[in-house]
Amino acid sequence: MTSTKELNKLVFNIGKRYNTFDPFIWAEKLNLDIYWKNIGPKPLAKTNYMFRAPFLVLAKSIKYSNQRYFVLAHEIGHVLEHEGLSAYYVSNDVHKRKTEREADAFAMSVVTNLYIEENGHLPETYQDLRYKYGSPDIGD
Repeated sequence: MTSTKELNKLVFNIGKRYNTFDPFIWAEKLNLDIYWKNIGPKPLAKTNYMFRAPFLVLAKSIKYSNQRYFVLAHEIGHVLEHEGLSAYYVSNDVHKRKTEREADAFAMSVVTNLYIEENGHLPETYQDLRYKYGSPDIGD
């Protein structure tokens, strides 16, 4: 498992490399194709692989909502942290919960830094992140 310190360093380094914490720009720079499809209600996205190359399927229902930022950042977390684990992920519920928590932590770091980038300061409350980027309820 990636420690919080390592995860935050990874997110910061990617943000520095691309000069932004916007996950849509990251996806473009990482050559991740995004397909908006009628899926859901849950999950709202899925990382798939074709010939070892990842592509992302996101729910069309969030395409114009703020939630798309957190959801995309979450899927990018899977691509960067969990490459090649999709078969094991499906067959093992404990591992699935662990990788979901890790992807959520990655996404939370991304949207927190995006908030700072756009506003010049940390959010005052967790609700500020939820409103701006569709971050999930704690415990979801």
